[in-house]
Amino acid sequence: MTRAGIFVENRLALLGIRYLLDAEADIQVAFAASTPFAVAPGSVDCLVLDRGLLDRGLLGELPPAVPAARTVLLTRGPETGSERTGATLPLDDAPLLLVDAIRRVAAPGPAPVRQGVATLSPREREVLGHLVEGCTHDQAARRIGISQHTVDTYVKRIRSKLGAHNKAQLVRAALTTP
Repeated sequence: MTRAGIFVENRLALLGIRYLLDAEADIQVAFAASTPFAVAPGSVDCLVLDRGLLDRGLLGELPPAVPAARTVLLTRGPETGSERTGATLPLDDAPLLLVDAIRRVAAPGPAPVRQGVATLSPREREVLGHLVEGCTHDQAARRIGISQHTVDTYVKRIRSKLGAHNKAQLVRAALTTP
């Protein structure tokens, strides 16, 4: 049984995520709160965290009781403002992807080890920054002034360097590694 904790500021999103996770037989919600508090070591296997709490300094940093690799970070997309994990997700698939992300980060065994973002080139960090903001590859390409194909190539290199298999893992690595 995976024990998940939820810190999401938007109360409607918080209730939706709680409802979604309560429907899963293998996930138990240990707590769901819109205001962060200290998390006791060992009380959760995974933390679902609203990036907005980090951005506004309401959390300070990730709770030390939960390793960064065991955190699912929710971001807001520039187009819709909807809650989602990582980069652009189709709204219909977002709940399934969130549940899948929770299962993967809370899996038994050691937390995944990644190389730091410091190993990325300046252009790779720039592309990754746009992905963190929720941009699609096409949007990032237009903002930087390069082709979408070039962005795709940078993303492949970034994934390889960080050991990330999807955009959610890329975003988590960008936000949680020094």
